[in-house]
Amino acid sequence: MTVSPQDVPQPRSFVRNLVPTLLFMLLCGIVGPIFLVMGLVVPEDEPGSGWLLPTGIGITVLDVVIALAIANRRTHSQQRMYQLRTRGRRARGRVLSFEQTGVRINDQPMLVIRLMIEGGDITPFEAQVRSVVPDIHIPLLHAGELPILIDPETDEWEIDWDAAKPVAPVGLRKPADDRPAAERLAELDDLLRRDLVSRDEYDAARARILDEL
Repeated sequence: MTVSPQDVPQPRSFVRNLVPTLLFMLLCGIVGPIFLVMGLVVPEDEPGSGWLLPTGIGITVLDVVIALAIANRRTHSQQRMYQLRTRGRRARGRVLSFEQTGVRINDQPMLVIRLMIEGGDITPFEAQVRSVVPDIHIPLLHAGELPILIDPETDEWEIDWDAAKPVAPVGLRKPADDRPAAERLAELDDLLRRDLVSRDEYDAARARILDEL
């Protein structure tokens, strides 16, 4: 099963990704264009001004190069996702494990996720990805299964977070009745050790489990 092309927005062109990125980089590195303009305006025989032009050019060129790299990577990622959404097949990824890396980007954790990808006529295979996962998606990992989009021709794949069914936070979910209390407590201890639940969530969940005994 593939996603209908009309339901998938077209990816941005390289230019559309470049313009805002370049403006942002020039704003952050505004000192480069300032030095560049000053180097062009200030007379060459002005004492102590010889460094303005080359420094301004260097900083501005660096801003442009970084913007080009970011825009190129963003465009490639968007095109890849578009191709997966329009011609890829839906599969499921059984979560084998996920580990914290200790790195946070934009205050979101980067995780190493191991999956067993299977479904339909896809030959099951194990894969691993290092990805920034928003905190609101952490419970989806613990639920044990993620929706996957895979290109059968290239075997490229992506986790389709948008198609994932929302679940309650792990620490607040009611445990399954058929699981022994010891197993649930051990799992809760493991979640606390990995910093996947707060101390308050841990204490509340532990109290609920003990109350069921």
